[in-house]
Amino acid sequence: MSNITRVLFALLCVILIACGGGGPGDPGGGSGGVGPFSSIRLEAVLDGTTTVIDPTNVFVGEKVKFKLTAIDGGVVGNPRITLNINNWSMTGTPGGSLASNGLYSGSPTASVSTGTASASFEGLTFTSSVRVVQPQAVITGKIRLTTGQGVSKLQIQALDASANVVATGLSGADGMIRMSLPTTATKFNVDFSIADPTLIYYIRQFAYNGKDYSPGVSGCVAPLPTLSNLVTTPLVTDVAIYQASPTFPPPPPNGCS
Repeated sequence: MSNITRVLFALLCVILIACGGGGPGDPGGGSGGVGPFSSIRLEAVLDGTTTVIDPTNVFVGEKVKFKLTAIDGGVVGNPRITLNINNWSMTGTPGGSLASNGLYSGSPTASVSTGTASASFEGLTFTSSVRVVQPQAVITGKIRLTTGQGVSKLQIQALDASANVVATGLSGADGMIRMSLPTTATKFNVDFSIADPTLIYYIRQFAYNGKDYSPGVSGCVAPLPTLSNLVTTPLVTDVAIYQASPTFPPPPPNGCS
C-alpha cells in the first residue's frame, strides 16, 4: 500500500468514526448517536415544539410526538439526544392513532379509556399510558425534588369539596404537568404509587406554597388555585418532593386541615 493510499484510508476511518458509522455491533449504529447510552427516558412533546406534556392528558385533536432520549456517552459533553426509534405501537383504545415513528394523533372527541404506547431499544421496552381528554379548566406546574430535579411519573389527583378524585394527571419526563380538570376541583394530592422505583423518597410527603402535605394523613391535601373553564391556571409554586436522607428528615406536615 502506497503512502498516499495509507493517508486516504486513515482519513476515511476518521470520517466514519466522526459520523457515528459502524456495523450492527456498534452501539451507536442506527441509533442517532455514538453511544454508549445511559439515562434513557420516554418523552411526549407537542408535535413541532419542545413542550413536554402529560400523555394521559392529550387534548382532543392534538398531535403529540413520543420519543426516547438518552445521554450519549460517546460525545464530548454527554449531550441528551433523541434516539432513532421506528417501532412504536399502541394497545388499547385511548382515542387516537400512533404511527411507527411515534407521532400520535388525538381524536376530535375524548376517550373514556386509556391505551399504552410502547417502543423498544436494545432489548428494553419503554411504555407510557395515553388518553385523549376534552379540556375543561387546565392547570400547569412542575413536580421536582427539593434539589430542583424534575420528577417524572408522579400522579396529581384533583379532588372536589367532598374529597372525590375528579381528575388525574402525570408529571412528564422533565417534571412538568398539564392536566384538564373540572372547575369543581378545589384541592390536589400527589399519588406516589406509580413513581419511578429508581427514585427513593424519605417519606411520601410534598411541599407546596410554603406548606407540607402528606398523602398518608387523611385530609392532608393542598389547595388548588381558583379555576375557570377553558382557562389555563399555573400552580402557585412548584410541588417539591423530599429525597431520602438519614440525617435531614423533612419537617412534619403543617398544611393538614
